[in-house]
Amino acid sequence: MYSDEGYRIRENTGDPSAPSVDAVIDLALERAADPRSTEHPDGHFDQYISDAVEQFGEDDVVNCIRFTLVDGYTHRMAGTAAFGEDDYAWGIDVGVAAIAYLRDLHEQRESGSDS
Repeated sequence: MYSDEGYRIRENTGDPSAPSVDAVIDLALERAADPRSTEHPDGHFDQYISDAVEQFGEDDVVNCIRFTLVDGYTHRMAGTAAFGEDDYAWGIDVGVAAIAYLRDLHEQRESGSDS
């Protein structure tokens, strides 16, 4: 969605109206702690993060999200850096979920500014 211009987060754009990486992380951890139903169309993202937190801990998941959104790592590289070479695939799930949460935050801001 934002691949050509990089991820539209405050740290990359300098735009104070853009969501911060901390907002994405907070949303990810909230949804990991209380995942939406598996019947929700995006519930699988919550499960990705919840499973990663259970497997590796919050700090590693937070690092993976930062590597992806701020440092520009590919999901695979972020997974390798955060979880280790043998567990790089976790970075794909965490990165995809983080981008979905970023998209949600952008949509919330856009719908909030339309009112």
